[in-house]
Amino acid sequence: MSLNWLADVSEDTLPDLVREALDANFELKRQHLLLEDARQAVVVAGADRWPTLSASVGSSRRGSETALTDSVITGTDYDLDANVGWELDIWGRLSASARATRLDYEADLASYEAARRELVATTVTRAFEAIAARQLLDLFEQRLVSLQSTFDIVNGSYQRGLVDALDVYLAQNSLEQQRATVAQQRQTVLEATSNLQLTLGRYPDGSMVLPSTLPFDQSAVPVGLPSELLARRQDIVAAWLALLAADARVAVAQRNRFPRLVLTASGGKSSDSLGDLVDSDTTSWSVASSLTQPIFQAGRLRAAATQAEVRAQAAEQQYLALVHSAFSDVENAISRADSLNERYAALLKAESNARSALELSLEQYQRGLVTFTTVLEAQRRAFDTGTSLVRVRNQLVQNRVTLYRSLGGDFGDLP
Repeated sequence: MSLNWLADVSEDTLPDLVREALDANFELKRQHLLLEDARQAVVVAGADRWPTLSASVGSSRRGSETALTDSVITGTDYDLDANVGWELDIWGRLSASARATRLDYEADLASYEAARRELVATTVTRAFEAIAARQLLDLFEQRLVSLQSTFDIVNGSYQRGLVDALDVYLAQNSLEQQRATVAQQRQTVLEATSNLQLTLGRYPDGSMVLPSTLPFDQSAVPVGLPSELLARRQDIVAAWLALLAADARVAVAQRNRFPRLVLTASGGKSSDSLGDLVDSDTTSWSVASSLTQPIFQAGRLRAAATQAEVRAQAAEQQYLALVHSAFSDVENAISRADSLNERYAALLKAESNARSALELSLEQYQRGLVTFTTVLEAQRRAFDTGTSLVRVRNQLVQNRVTLYRSLGGDFGDLP
């Protein structure tokens, strides 16, 4: 997946955070180590198709005792042996097993690439969550200042006998409720920032510098996105390779029921002196072959073959489910973008009207034309609209990230 889409949805600092996450994320490092484990498994599986050669050096102590002379004769024998073994892959069992292991590694490699791309999206998403949380905190603190100013006005009017005590109680209630909201939002900011720091492999103290505004990309989604773009999704590639590996293991399970032909050869030398062992003229050797045919296994081999077939069918269903889910993700992200854009445009108009209504209600209240509850309602509407704008804008940019994630990249490969 190309990272060009980051330029559409991120500030200048976010690509640096993405690179930091790719270098330091603990889970990604763990998956990289597991990938190396799978790569070594390919070497192990491929080695079964080659002859094996082993050598051994041994010694034995011997002795004899003569009863008439009461003498003991002892000696030491040294042996040098070499053994060769080779299973002929007549039915292709070993090659099928090696192929399955290699496909497993390729699937793990694709899964690792998918994890890298998922980490990129997660990093950007968590950064946007932290930015949006801080924007909401700024908005809540601004409202707290506004409510404090309103309370001072109402309290001053009460001291001059211009308003009832009820207005003071209502103003103070709104003020204290907003203080509680600000305290809660500060905790939300701390947790959102800590989540981002964990993604970056940093200590989660909830303190880091982030951009103050959310990016906003309103570019239209191209019409007629080709389904071939989904081939860039490495999780789909991994599922396909896992299906091929499961199919290869069906062949292995079936061929385990066929005879096995093994060739063995051994040779060696013996001497009663370790120094003369290599130069000894006495050499023994043997060559043998064995053909092994499973006869009675209490149904184990047949069950193993059936088990492999069932697992291959399950892998096929998993692949199909993932493909259909990918198309659903794309369709939902595209339709969600249209809905969010409509909501955002409506909220912009609502915010403008709410601000005008708030100013007018304050002016009319000071002139005694409306009650204080009208002012409180106007304040609530203006505040709710501003809060909704921040949240919808965050949802818009998050949805664009979701679309890029679902497509496995940006629109650069469109014909």
